Amino acid sequence: MTFCDAHLHAACCDWKANDGFLAASCAHSIEEFYRQEELVKESGNSLAPMFGMHPQMPLTQNADFMEELLKSSRIIGIGETGFDLFTSGFKAQLAAQEQAWGISLELAARYAVPVLVHDRKALDFIFRDANKLKALPAVIFHSFAFGPREAFSILRHGINAYFSFSKQILNGNKKSRACVSEIALDRLLLETDAPYQTLKGEKATSPGEIQRVYAEAAVIRGIEQEVLADALMDNFKAAYSYPRT
Repeated sequence: MTFCDAHLHAACCDWKANDGFLAASCAHSIEEFYRQEELVKESGNSLAPMFGMHPQMPLTQNADFMEELLKSSRIIGIGETGFDLFTSGFKAQLAAQEQAWGISLELAARYAVPVLVHDRKALDFIFRDANKLKALPAVIFHSFAFGPREAFSILRHGINAYFSFSKQILNGNKKSRACVSEIALDRLLLETDAPYQTLKGEKATSPGEIQRVYAEAAVIRGIEQEVLADALMDNFKAAYSYPRT
């Protein structure tokens, strides 16, 4: 059985190549990308590389670098990108977030690659730009923070969307658990966001904790973990077109 982690940061955590794990890794600075690329080479096909301008630090000066990575097929998609209006500090840089988002969607369409979306307190921007998003091969909503109704609405807008969930399903998050239970199995992904997404009292999350997330998701859906793993492998490959030929 292979565990597919739809989103982590390999250059920032204790990632090691493992035949039982497949992960999509995001980098958000040039230095971080080069470290990630070293890990990709060590990992063979077990680590799928991405690069993005994160809404919490929308480094639009990296746009040309990102396009060079796309031209040379050194990344399989763009991420993270999106909006974060969770704090007043993040809200203050909305203009930069908008610019990074616009560049990301334009490049994703031009190079026909998926985007991985970070969205907190800003779902209206997703619906505003639904026409742009539905032109993309796939849109992966990382750590989706909304409920089934919002997920179904995104799909009704014609977006080829996948919804990913992490350790929030372990701490009783009602919206996330409802999504894992109710959305179609072929739209579901799981992740760790290692090392960042933690539960109360934890300092960091390790890539290996994807096994805990899988176990809980299987319980929520009422299916065998092997059945879940097979479905998520298909979803990962479809969402990321991975491995890219």
